[in-house]
Amino acid sequence: MHAPTRLWLSRSWTVLGPVLIGLAIRGAAMASGAGAFEDPDNYLPLARSLARGDGLAWKGRPTAYRPPLYPLVLAPIVRLADPNPVPVIAALHLALGAATIWQTTLAARRWGLTDRRALIAGLIAACDPVLAWQSRFIMTETLSAFLVVSAVASFARQGPRGLVEGGIFLGLSALCRPSLLPGAGVAVAGIMASSPGSVRDRAARGLVVMALLVAVLVPWAIRNRLALGEAVWTTTHGGYTLALANNPTYYRDVLDAEGDGVWSGAEQWNWWDSVNRTTNGMTEPEADRFLRDSALRLAKERPAAFARACLDRAARFWSLAPATAVYPARVRVLTALWTVLLWAALLLGLLCPGTWSWPRVAAPAAILGLTIVHFFFWTDLRMRAPIVPAIALVAATAAWPPWPSIRKPRPARSEPVLSGR
Repeated sequence: MHAPTRLWLSRSWTVLGPVLIGLAIRGAAMASGAGAFEDPDNYLPLARSLARGDGLAWKGRPTAYRPPLYPLVLAPIVRLADPNPVPVIAALHLALGAATIWQTTLAARRWGLTDRRALIAGLIAACDPVLAWQSRFIMTETLSAFLVVSAVASFARQGPRGLVEGGIFLGLSALCRPSLLPGAGVAVAGIMASSPGSVRDRAARGLVVMALLVAVLVPWAIRNRLALGEAVWTTTHGGYTLALANNPTYYRDVLDAEGDGVWSGAEQWNWWDSVNRTTNGMTEPEADRFLRDSALRLAKERPAAFARACLDRAARFWSLAPATAVYPARVRVLTALWTVLLWAALLLGLLCPGTWSWPRVAAPAAILGLTIVHFFFWTDLRMRAPIVPAIALVAATAAWPPWPSIRKPRPARSEPVLSGR
């Protein structure tokens, strides 16, 4: 019984080791510096409105400006722990961080990766500075990362149960962070293109996942139809984030300027003020469409600048280190060293043919989908946090270092030779 015991301990530490390391890093991040558990997107007021029984409302008015899932998760916490819910939210984020690391390792095992490579995937999810740092804010990155990797791990289960769970998790991820919805669409395309069976079988699987995803979103769309007069399927925030990264002031102050390109100061405030004055009196859906149309009009009028802005946003999304104006040099250097190695492994993993077959394709689907979104919408480095576990899984499949990526099957026991017959 010694060998099975050692094997069990080895595989247990493949999960427990990264989880403990991840908890330690997140705990240290939460305890360090000022600004921990800031709420820049006002999720706590939305959660408090839900906890009072007033629905998702901002200043007494129904809103769909933010996605609903994260405030729904926070609502019981603020109901029980107000006026200081931060310790419980910290515990929630630690639990979500641990669950994210565990699901990353679980997905790697279901992919058939060796224990060593599953450990690497878990360690990347545990130690990534972007994902760990975001755990100290009241924002959606921590929850959305868990939902993305849970979808990937569910699909790796295969069979009907895996499809059902994966489709539900994709829907929940879109309710938490709508920018993940295109990645869900790419995952469905991956099912139809690369899952086993006939064309009809693949199409049926894709339609099942799509139907489940839509079913998760339907209650939110119905609520918005009743509360706002229009069936908003995601949020009324998309037009704003598109215009935020595509307006003449931003192009002048960031795209055409020298330096680190962090947009702040009086010019940014003046743009915000002009938007508020222009959209005053509009409903949320009307303001959303107005801002979307203004950004599209600018793109049509200045296609070369818009193309440059798209490339600039992609560079920011995949940048090696955070902005100079925001973080100290030591943090930037350490982050860059980590990211260079991670990007090298990610590239090698993407070059592996098996990465683009089902069910592994669900991970690059999430990466590709979110990258496409942030070609056009406002972005910075933190916005890649939800796909860090997917990056970790692809990186763990890299053909370098040269150890095997797939577990070798156990040798079959030899049967005793029967004689005397």
